[in-house]
Amino acid sequence: MVDSTKRLYEEAGGASSIDGEPIRLTWRDKLVEFGLNMCVILVGMLIAIFVFLCILFTADDMIEKAVPGLLDQGSITIVLLVILSATVGNACAWLCSPYLVRFIYRGYELRDERLDRSVGKLISAIDMDIAAETLYTIKSRTANAMVAGLFRKNRYIFFTDKLLAKANEEEILAIFAHELAHVRHRHLPKMLLATLMWVCGMQAFLYLIDFSAYFDALDESFKMWAYGLLNTVNVWLLIFLVIYPLSRRNEYEADATAAKWVGTELYKRALYRLHQVNDNLKPPPKLVKVLLTHPTMQNRLDRVSRLDAQ
Repeated sequence: MVDSTKRLYEEAGGASSIDGEPIRLTWRDKLVEFGLNMCVILVGMLIAIFVFLCILFTADDMIEKAVPGLLDQGSITIVLLVILSATVGNACAWLCSPYLVRFIYRGYELRDERLDRSVGKLISAIDMDIAAETLYTIKSRTANAMVAGLFRKNRYIFFTDKLLAKANEEEILAIFAHELAHVRHRHLPKMLLATLMWVCGMQAFLYLIDFSAYFDALDESFKMWAYGLLNTVNVWLLIFLVIYPLSRRNEYEADATAAKWVGTELYKRALYRLHQVNDNLKPPPKLVKVLLTHPTMQNRLDRVSRLDAQ
């Protein structure tokens, strides 16, 4: 694999930084690098907390008078309310994610001849109707692409202007195929479903062990902080144990599908080029790998190479 990587390095021009200087990222660029899906999940959790508090504060007195004890901490009503709030919050965040991206980033609906040709090539190569996908370009100092939107009518595929400026037509075709592979495998709905399953499972577990009973002896103010800490830990466990591993698995799956569509050699070259443009060829430390939303370039190249050998 070392010889293969060296050959890709030579084909890409031999330079690790296209502009000759390190890339200094703005907070918007870092948001793209962090992973918009991760941000959507955090936004979904914030919306869920807001929905939960709104329902609790507006209906608390009325429900308590009608059915005393129904909203006691640890009751099945609270469990169901948490699950309902998480469902509403995350569904809203995922549905609105394309519009949030367009709100945060400056950009415009894309009209690019190279992408038009790429669409035509992919239509002839795969049995997938992609005419409804809306292409959009956003300003960024990094070369990247992403897909957002749960349903076809609100789905966008975003390309950064850096990517369009630095990549050739074949590389854009391969990167476009990768984003369409995410759509083909329904990775965004699966991510939403995994989040909701974690919420349901965790709430059921805490209810069955009567976890709230451990806080009965605490003062109300300390109890509030304890529940806040518990929810914070819960969110980070969701991200590190479910979302990050699932995201990396989705990337491998999208790599494999896109490589089949456009050819292994072209896809490997485009993948290497993408990391080269972003000055991101150096592998991260081993401990950092578990904190990444995407596998390392070398791991992705190795997986694609094994597929080619099969």
